[in-house]
Amino acid sequence: MHDLLQGMNLAYNTGLKARERYELAQKSHNRSLPAPCDAVRLWHLVAHDWLLQSNKRFWVALGHANYPAALLALKDPPLILFGEGNATLLNTPGIAMVGSRNASRTGLGTAHGFAREFTRRGWTVISGLAEGIDGAAHTGALEARGNTIAVLGCGPDEIYPKHHAGLKARIIQEGGLVLSEYPPGTAPQPGFFPRRNRIIAGLSDGLLVVEAALRSGSLITARVASELGRPVGAIPGSIHSSQSKGCHAMIKKGALLVETAQELLDEAAATLPEYKTPFNPSLLQEEHTHCDDEFERAPTPHAGLDTSLKAVLDSLGHEPVHVDALAGQLGFSTEDTVAALVELELLGLTLGEAGNRWVRSNGVF
Repeated sequence: MHDLLQGMNLAYNTGLKARERYELAQKSHNRSLPAPCDAVRLWHLVAHDWLLQSNKRFWVALGHANYPAALLALKDPPLILFGEGNATLLNTPGIAMVGSRNASRTGLGTAHGFAREFTRRGWTVISGLAEGIDGAAHTGALEARGNTIAVLGCGPDEIYPKHHAGLKARIIQEGGLVLSEYPPGTAPQPGFFPRRNRIIAGLSDGLLVVEAALRSGSLITARVASELGRPVGAIPGSIHSSQSKGCHAMIKKGALLVETAQELLDEAAATLPEYKTPFNPSLLQEEHTHCDDEFERAPTPHAGLDTSLKAVLDSLGHEPVHVDALAGQLGFSTEDTVAALVELELLGLTLGEAGNRWVRSNGVF
């Protein structure tokens, strides 16, 4: 059975479709090929030890009643899915969040904040557990006590990047789901990540690109989502940032320009299948007014600030600004402005950068 697993892993590097890969793996080891829907019998043996280690682990095969219906729209749906965590999330309303691995501080804060807002409205956040935007999206969802699905580019028992092992464990422990089409024991490979992106797009009911360069893989994920009829949005950024150019290109081609979570949710809710509508749209709209105000104006730490500190914080955004420019804008002396910024930094509300430039902290809106 180890040979069969090795053959399947080898076949995953060929670029063939799922059924073709399975056939190649079988033939490479001179095994008779059962019908694809019977593949689970073999994979159950391959994954047997992994499955026994936790009652949160499962597999589901293409053609099974529990296979996520949303993935059937893909041209190449995964033959087998291996999961650990809350399997019911596969049929909940979901927003995919994707973007740059080399995200800016602004991008990370934006992804974190939007993920919180999506989950607070009852939507599952779907991403790829990668560096950058993915990690911020999963973390934001968890901190809002919401649901999140992480789709891996490796086996369910592997992790990439390695330092996201804690985040992966937290997702499973806190009611989320980790999912992969690759069997246990499959190490991450560069070619696996673009393929897993189709699963992220397929599971979603809407997709948001937070930050992306012009050649980002996130744009491919967005294209797949668009081809599936999912609403696709992008967050605009600085015209001087290479990490915004992909989003700007998407918007020029017709993607929704997204400034608030509700803008994308309104589009996604309009096309949800009936089995994914467990909420009352009128209640959602009432919550929208309250949550968006809170999201855009700021969380409670601002309430106790004195007038001068609040004025300095309100004048800061997520793009770095020089202290002299800030002082001139406020009509404060440079010394008083620096003192206020340092005090705000001690409160966790601002961050100083090189060149005496300052920004709001991640997650402070």
